[in-house]
Amino acid sequence: MSASGPPERPSDLQVVPNTGGAEGEWFYEEDQRSTRLGIRVRAHLHSERSHWQKIDVYESAFHGRFLTLDDLMMLTERDEFVYHEMLVHVPLCAMPEPRSVLIIGGGDCGCIREILRHPSVERIVQCEIDERVTRVCETFFDWVGPAIADPRVELVFDDGVAYVEAHPEEFDLVIVDSTDPIGPAVGLFLSDFYAKVRRCLRPGGVLCAQTESPFWNDRALGAIVRQMRTVFDRVHTYWGGIPTYPSGSWTWTWASADRSPGAFFDDERAKRIETATRYWNRSIQDACFALPNFAQRALSGESVFERFTAAAEGMDAQ
Repeated sequence: MSASGPPERPSDLQVVPNTGGAEGEWFYEEDQRSTRLGIRVRAHLHSERSHWQKIDVYESAFHGRFLTLDDLMMLTERDEFVYHEMLVHVPLCAMPEPRSVLIIGGGDCGCIREILRHPSVERIVQCEIDERVTRVCETFFDWVGPAIADPRVELVFDDGVAYVEAHPEEFDLVIVDSTDPIGPAVGLFLSDFYAKVRRCLRPGGVLCAQTESPFWNDRALGAIVRQMRTVFDRVHTYWGGIPTYPSGSWTWTWASADRSPGAFFDDERAKRIETATRYWNRSIQDACFALPNFAQRALSGESVFERFTAAAEGMDAQ
């Protein structure tokens, strides 16, 4: 187990909550109280408030249909494949004959769709706390129905932390497809949760999780990775481009007690899978782990954006 300690400033784990919503014929999401993404809306297809959150589906000519939770962007049909392919194929193609996968969150079922491309996988469990997210997505996004109809798939609508605790040494891969570390969700980014995930994994198992924007949330990225390093010996961050996510760049992090991403690669399986993927391929498998200097510094706790962050926080305090 790594000797690295927790971050000196636990508050770094929490990102500034974004705000969003429809304004006339546009949907806007405001990041860091400083930057806005705007998408022209053709139709507002669905809106409801579940026990957990507000769920909306919009239609846009350019981005296709898109899902928001609490008025924040979750996915668009135009670019969701990047996020799901990178969460799934990077770890699974680096594992020989993976059999079982657990997804924490992931209510839109995009990860399930991608996992099903791996013929050795016999069991996929998706533990999503809000069933309404999945049911709404089943109505409005065409990949969901076929994915959840596959006999290898089990949907569990419950608390992911409790599920992990109750299923030790059952999974080859655990994917954490979570919301941002805001409020109660911060618990999914702490060493206590990662320790529970480690016990849930079989020998050689891997955790992969989304770990925020390297540009907008470099403090949070570094803090999350340092938390992982208190539990896992082999922690490697990788990144890709998602135009409708904050800053357009995103990171995911691989964590394992005993498996490194470069130790094995199933080239034959990758050849078959990349005929269907739209972002991930065999070249990206290696290239995505090559991080620019500012992101490498963020992992060690240094922020090259500190003066901009401090200036923005000063403006907010006025």
